[in-house]
Amino acid sequence: MKSIKFKEIKTQRLHLKPLVASFDFANHLFNIIAKNREFFKFMPWANVEKPESEFEFLQSAEKGWKTQETATYGMFLQPNNEFVGVCTMFEISFEKESGEIGYWLNPIFANKGFMSEAANAVANEFFNAGFKRIVIKANPDNIASCKVAEKCGFEREGLLRNYDFLPFLNKREDLVLYSKIKEK
Repeated sequence: MKSIKFKEIKTQRLHLKPLVASFDFANHLFNIIAKNREFFKFMPWANVEKPESEFEFLQSAEKGWKTQETATYGMFLQPNNEFVGVCTMFEISFEKESGEIGYWLNPIFANKGFMSEAANAVANEFFNAGFKRIVIKANPDNIASCKVAEKCGFEREGLLRNYDFLPFLNKREDLVLYSKIKEK
């Protein structure tokens, strides 16, 4: 399979579009994370100490979109364009026709179905482009993330024991592996 052109996605309530690197938006992301450390405890990347780290993330997201290595979608409410969260297709393999979805949400939008709506839209976009397998990995204690995978029709394949190292906690963690296969 050859690469595909990433494009914006609109759902009933969301506009999923590439993130743009700006210092103002980096500060906005940093403030969301800094004010909600407990909410983001399962996300190693959220251990940021300064807004510059978020600016680097935004630059990386822009580059990934251009090189088609990573499709990082900002989730924005329609019609007011309020930032909701991020949904990313990464570990993209055009050869294997597969990828992995990761996501995070501004906690003020939790439990409203936005994450499932976005993850479903991204998965469908890539299945329609020819992908055959998409996975989601989640810490088994992150009930909300596991529920998103299940609500989107991903099946639990098993537990990846001692899979990931969390340097800021100096420990390893298990991850649940979910997958969704494109129906013929």
